[in-house]
Amino acid sequence: MWTLTKRVLPQHTDYAGVMWHGAYVQWLEEARVEALQAAGLGYAAMTAMGVDMPVVSLQLEYRHSLRHGDEVFVESRCSAQKGVRWPWASCFIRGDTVVAEATVQLVMLRQGRVLRRVPSELQLVMQKLVRHGL
Repeated sequence: MWTLTKRVLPQHTDYAGVMWHGAYVQWLEEARVEALQAAGLGYAAMTAMGVDMPVVSLQLEYRHSLRHGDEVFVESRCSAQKGVRWPWASCFIRGDTVVAEATVQLVMLRQGRVLRRVPSELQLVMQKLVRHGL
């Protein structure tokens, strides 16, 4: 599991000081990019190989509000590729409370075409992400 630590800042909130829904999506992306980096592949290097991983599905379930000043842990893990989709699951945690849960599915593209198999130059990184829960 990969953990990203964040603090809710004014730019993450609406006029009432409650975290705006788009900030959750940004943090999910940041967690995935950082997990790839931790597994040995920077996102820039991946795109230099001509590989992209766009989001094709996103589900976000809110349980409690986050407010300005809250410290939040975004715990993310990826599962093995299912068909052409690469699923990720994340929890947003404040203290001991899960405040939101998300599932994101990505597809791997090269030159705009969906890849059914992970390219060999990415295989070890993806296996590490799945095996170690990074």
